[in-house]
Amino acid sequence: MAAALGVAVLLLAPAPWGHDRAVTALLLVAGGAALLGLADDRFSLSAPWRLAAQSALATAFVAMAGGFERLPLPGPFQVTTGALGGAAAVVWIVAVMNFYNFLDGIDGLAALQGAVTGLGIALAGWDPFASLLGAALAGGCAAFLVFNWSPARIFLGDAGSLLLGFSFAALPLLAPPAARPRAVFFVAMSLWLFLSDATFTLLRRFARGARWDEAHREHLYQRLVKAGATHRAVALAIGGGSFLLTAAALAGWRAGPGLEGAAVLVALGLFAAEWYAVRAREARAEAA
Repeated sequence: MAAALGVAVLLLAPAPWGHDRAVTALLLVAGGAALLGLADDRFSLSAPWRLAAQSALATAFVAMAGGFERLPLPGPFQVTTGALGGAAAVVWIVAVMNFYNFLDGIDGLAALQGAVTGLGIALAGWDPFASLLGAALAGGCAAFLVFNWSPARIFLGDAGSLLLGFSFAALPLLAPPAARPRAVFFVAMSLWLFLSDATFTLLRRFARGARWDEAHREHLYQRLVKAGATHRAVALAIGGGSFLLTAAALAGWRAGPGLEGAAVLVALGLFAAEWYAVRAREARAEAA
């Protein structure tokens, strides 16, 4: 994945370092995210160390690129962030890095999501360089998916998932400041089934006092597999839902804020459908 990003930058944008400092920071920090993931793959870093390193990388990028002026919510729900805009951007980036890593647990899922989200960013076009990087990541994920589809022969590992998570979270911050909240909203809708699964699972674990950093297989997609669904079926279902959400978000991006509320309704409906599918399959598995 890092190679696809690097080749695209070198061949298609021969002077990326002169574009602006946000792009320079993004490329440098993306490399740092990949190296952090590689270190975790090799040495199994502790959760506090990983979180501290991710926060440092996100802070370094936001210090160069800036944050967002308003919370990335549609229409009347937008709230000005003021002096907290940078901190909100750091939290967003760290959350997406971790959540993308959490959802890279079955063959094909994270790579398929990456291809969908990268393509969506390329088509949205809030910044020429963001479109280039989105297309590069989409192409890299699509090529990787050939070997990562079930039964997988190669895997993303933390090096790949942290690179993708950081890149998708950071690319909206290449948009002009006034457009950044909508760009973040676009990416959040494209990644919704990843972000909602991770958030829901963490909240359930917090509610019963479980450790947030403890390895588990309680995510909705993992529960579907445990209840008998194949990796292919789960990856296709979630990937198809993400494609639908990305298309809805793209329509909202181009038509204006009025349609962004419709994307939220689609997102909530798809999460409810996933939750229902999990409960129904688990009930059938228990009855068998």
